[in-house]
Amino acid sequence: MSKTYYFPNGEHNDEFFGGSDAVCVDIEEVQRLACEWGMTTDELMARLHEATEDEISEYGVYNTYWYAVM
Repeated sequence: MSKTYYFPNGEHNDEFFGGSDAVCVDIEEVQRLACEWGMTTDELMARLHEATEDEISEYGVYNTYWYAVM
């Protein structure tokens, strides 16, 4: 089973990445960003699409890792 990554629709590239390098993100990162930006996951997902193999190849991927703090 392969992991799904997301990339912003063209008109949202600048607001999504700001001055950072473009990268395809996993659903955990989408959820984290939505929370950080005061949006619902659905609101942010409306600005994204499933990354294509070409986008993944060109931009790479970012995997979110959650660590439990004890």
